[in-house]
Amino acid sequence: VPYNGTICKGFIDYQVWVADGVRLDDIEQQLIKSKVETIYALPDPCNSAYLRHACSVAYPRPVSSGFGNSYNVLFACKSSCQTVLDSCTANFELMGMTDMLPNCAATIPNTDKYPGGAVQFQGDGSCNSLPKCVSPFIVDTVFKTTNGQQNTDDVNCSCGCCLPCPQTDNYYKAGLLETGFFVTDVLKAVSAFLALVLAISYIVLPDKLQHPSNLILFASIATAIFGAAVAPSFGDATRVQCAANGVSPATSYNNTLCTIQGAWLLFGAIATTAWLSIVIINLHLHTVWNSSWLSRKAWLSHVIGWIIPAAFAAIAVVTNSLGWTNSSMCMASADTAAVLLFAPLGLIMIPSTLLHIATFAHIIRITLQAENSETVSHSTLSSGRAARISHRRHVMNAIRIQWRAAVLALVVSSSVLIYWSFYLVEGSKTDTTWMSTWKLCIFNRLGSQEECGAKYAKGHVPDFIFMMVTEGLVSTTGLWVFLLFFKGTLVSEWKEYISGWICCGGRRSRRRQEDEFYVI
Repeated sequence: VPYNGTICKGFIDYQVWVADGVRLDDIEQQLIKSKVETIYALPDPCNSAYLRHACSVAYPRPVSSGFGNSYNVLFACKSSCQTVLDSCTANFELMGMTDMLPNCAATIPNTDKYPGGAVQFQGDGSCNSLPKCVSPFIVDTVFKTTNGQQNTDDVNCSCGCCLPCPQTDNYYKAGLLETGFFVTDVLKAVSAFLALVLAISYIVLPDKLQHPSNLILFASIATAIFGAAVAPSFGDATRVQCAANGVSPATSYNNTLCTIQGAWLLFGAIATTAWLSIVIINLHLHTVWNSSWLSRKAWLSHVIGWIIPAAFAAIAVVTNSLGWTNSSMCMASADTAAVLLFAPLGLIMIPSTLLHIATFAHIIRITLQAENSETVSHSTLSSGRAARISHRRHVMNAIRIQWRAAVLALVVSSSVLIYWSFYLVEGSKTDTTWMSTWKLCIFNRLGSQEECGAKYAKGHVPDFIFMMVTEGLVSTTGLWVFLLFFKGTLVSEWKEYISGWICCGGRRSRRRQEDEFYVI
């Protein structure tokens, strides 16, 4: 039955087994009559050792045997009984309370009420061992100072021990997530730097501030902002992952730096997706409709690219909807991410991707129409060979015009879709019943942190490979933008720009045609 008493509430985090005809209230009254509450006045280690032992005696632990509705019952440990004798004898003798010391050679009190008769104290590994804060668990200082009446964190602390923040790190091999996230953080920093280099190039070099080149400038600025959001957590992710107590996960309520990074990252993610999508949309308008509509409606691009992302970030801050979940950074909390992050990303990304597909189809169609009107070049070729050459020319011409936009659309859509998939798949893992068995594995030292995690946590916590692939993909957005748009012509223009200042005291420039933006 569930434990709903008060004396052992700091130690019992499992359903307890009671004999037929016995109520929990009866057991609580027995504990009160045994003067167990007088132990609160004693110093540690006697205090916690005695209470831990008394509760393990009073409330045996049922553990599923793995075969249907069958359970094994774990009774109190002989080692915890001996710990009480070692820790409390001197105090009890001084206070004339030796009658409260347990007899470790006798049977466990009151177990004669259970089927099979009285039970001896059990050996380690097969007994009801209540926590002694075995690594990775740490001592709950609040629990200790309040005599077990309060916890530092009610979700992540019980029985005087806390699972330290970030909690997910403790279910994998020690240091594995920390190393993985450090690598992705470095990728974010490199991406931010490369995007900044591209932005500076488009600001400094001539003829880059007019439409449509300025769209690349704004996209690179947004990407640099997105990547640079790693700054508050770089080198020590716990600054944004955890509250000041080192146990509670960071939220808008307990970590200001987490709030700053979460708003920063949310703004950068939406702005980057928006501006890269605008580049794709402008290509569609130019190629399909021969229109410069966006150049005449530049204000609309800025609303979509800057104002809307800022609005979502502001909403997240005002509604305290930011916090840490599974990565090395703060973002929209799990229960608000669908509305504050994935909804705007989807509304921006999906139409731009569809327009890219439509643009590519349009290029193929127009090229085919043009080729069908050309007969002279194929007059000496057989019809079959001419068709093959024509088809190859169609494809190559479409790729020559569209490949950067194609890669850009692929990067944007895959990043959003994979991140969304990770959120849906891993966010659905809400079952926590496995944790009691995992804790037993840790506290009874039945395996290392890695072994206990692989045996009991695997399948219930985020998959490491899936997590790293997702983080790695979104961390390289700036790298992709740099590789796509920092072309050889920019290197030449930098050389020309620098040599112009050195030799001529000014810049030598050439004006680029708009089509060059799309074709080169």
